[in-house]
Amino acid sequence: MEKNLILAIVLSVSILIIYNIFLMPKPKKTVPETPQVQQKIEEKTQEVPFAAKGKSIVLENTSLRLTVNTEGGVINSWYLKDKKINFLKEGEAIRFYLRLPDGENYTFSGTDFQIKKEKDKELALFWEDKEKQIKIDETINLPDQGYYIFYNLFIESPPGTRCYFIHPTRIGKNPEDEERLAYWESHLYKEKKEGVRAEYDSKIKWLGIREKRDLITVMIPLSGAEKGIFKTDSLGFVTMSGRVNFVIYSGPQSYPYLRLVNGIVNNRTGEDYHLTDALNIGIWGYFSVGLSRLLIFFYSFTKNYGIAIILLTLLIYGALSPLSIKQFESMQKMQAVQPELKKVQQKFKNDPKKMQAEMMKIYSKYKINPMAGCLPMIIQLPIIFVLYRALLGFPFAENPSFLWIKNLGKPDIPLLLALAGCMFLQQRISQRAQRGKDQEGIAKIMQFFPLFLIVILWSLPSGVMLYWFTSTLISIIQQFFISRKTVNI
Repeated sequence: MEKNLILAIVLSVSILIIYNIFLMPKPKKTVPETPQVQQKIEEKTQEVPFAAKGKSIVLENTSLRLTVNTEGGVINSWYLKDKKINFLKEGEAIRFYLRLPDGENYTFSGTDFQIKKEKDKELALFWEDKEKQIKIDETINLPDQGYYIFYNLFIESPPGTRCYFIHPTRIGKNPEDEERLAYWESHLYKEKKEGVRAEYDSKIKWLGIREKRDLITVMIPLSGAEKGIFKTDSLGFVTMSGRVNFVIYSGPQSYPYLRLVNGIVNNRTGEDYHLTDALNIGIWGYFSVGLSRLLIFFYSFTKNYGIAIILLTLLIYGALSPLSIKQFESMQKMQAVQPELKKVQQKFKNDPKKMQAEMMKIYSKYKINPMAGCLPMIIQLPIIFVLYRALLGFPFAENPSFLWIKNLGKPDIPLLLALAGCMFLQQRISQRAQRGKDQEGIAKIMQFFPLFLIVILWSLPSGVMLYWFTSTLISIIQQFFISRKTVNI
C-alpha cells in the first residue's frame, strides 16, 4: 500500500508536468502585426507616452500591487503578485486627460497632484487650476483580495469639457494571442469572431482585451459613457466631465473573480454585464469553471464557503468512492498473495520470462488485475487536480471566515498541522498491512512525509488545505473499514 502511495505522488507530479508542457499556453514568436479589427484603426490616433516623474505611491492587497504617480495621477504599474506579471510596460500608464471646449488637450503632464488620503488600499488625490477653472478629485480603492479596482473621478471644468480615460492595449508579449472585446447593445463582440469597431456609441457597456487562455483586462464605466474607443495602442472611454466611476479588472481569466466583479457591477447598475462570457480558457479551464459553479451553488444555501468546500469534497469523493473501494480491495488482494509471489520470484530469479509467466498464473488463479490498484488512481487524479486548481484561485471575499479561520484565501497553520496529522494517521493505517521486511525502508521514509507536506504547503490558501484535509479524512475512513473487511482469496 505504501508503494501505491508513492505511485500516487509520482502520478500527481506527472500530471502537473503534462499540464505545464502540453496544456499551458506557450509564448509564440513575436510578430510585428497588430490584431485586425472590423474597422481600420488609423495610426494617427496613437496616444503620446506619458512618462510620469512625480512621487510613486503603492497600493496593495493580497493579489495586486498598484503604483500610482502623483504627476498626472496616473497608474503606471499593475503587478500581479502570484503570476509575477506587470500589466503595464515601461512608459505605459492608465490615465485620463481632458479635452476643453476650445479643443485643447489638457494632459496633466508636469502637474503634481496633492495627496488628500493615503492608505494601504486607498488613495485620494486633488489638483486645481484656478485660471482654467478646473478641479480634479481622484480616488482609487482596492478590495482586500482580487485583481480589480474602483476608480473615481470628480471633475469641475468649463461646460463642454470631455474626459478621456485610457488603458494600454498590450497586455502580453505576442499580439497574435491578444483579442479585443466589446460589450455593446447587450451582445459581446469578439475581434476574431464577430469583429470590433474603432468607436462605439453610448450603448457601450465595457471594453476589454484578453490574451489566449491567460490574462484579461476589462474596463467598465459605472456612470455610463458618451462613447468607447479602440486605438492602435489603447482602449478607453469618453465621458462628459463631472462624476466618472470605473471598475477595472486586469488579471487572470478566472471565472470566480470575473463573476465577483460582475456581481459588483450588477449591484451598482442593476444590469448583468456578462463578464464571464469573455473567458477563453480551454477544456481544463471549463472543467474548473464547472467545479467553481458547484462550490457557488453550495454556498448559495449554506452562506459559508468552508461548509461549501466540505460538501463539494464529499460530492466528488462520493462519486469516486466505487473506484476508491476497488483500489483498496485490490491492494489487499495483492498483499494476500505476496507469499506466493515471493516464492515464484525466488524460484525463477534467473529466468525473468518464466517468473513473469508464473506470476500471471497466480493473478489469473485468484482473479487479480495488477493494474486495478493503479487505474482508479489514474482516473481520480485529473479530477482532484482540477478541483485543486479551482480552489487555488477562488476568491472568498463574500464570506471568507470558517470556524477559527478568518480568511479561507490565506494560509492557516493550525489547519495545516491538522492535515499533517491526518496524513500521519493515514500512513499508520497503511503500515498495519505491511508486515514484510522489504516494506520497512519505505515505511521509515514515509514517516517524514507529513513534515515534507508542511514545508511545501504552508503558504497555500486555507480553502485548499480544507479540501485536502476533508479528502484525506474521507480516505482514512474508507481505508479503515476496508482494511477490517476480510478479502476472500
